[in-house]
Amino acid sequence: MNVATIMFYLLSAMILGGGLLAVTSRKIFRSAVYLLFSLIGIAGLYFLLEYEFIAAVQIVVYVG
Repeated sequence: MNVATIMFYLLSAMILGGGLLAVTSRKIFRSAVYLLFSLIGIAGLYFLLEYEFIAAVQIVVYVG
């Protein structure tokens, strides 16, 4: 396994975990924080694919 594969699996686990916790959490603030982690993970996947502009837009629009 190379570094890109390991990063992909870590980001995928972060996205899936954040999404699952955002849906199942009963408190709205915690749910928003978990959604934030999921969206940052998606931006990380864009950086991994070398789509820096889309990753920056993802961070600015959805996380910001």
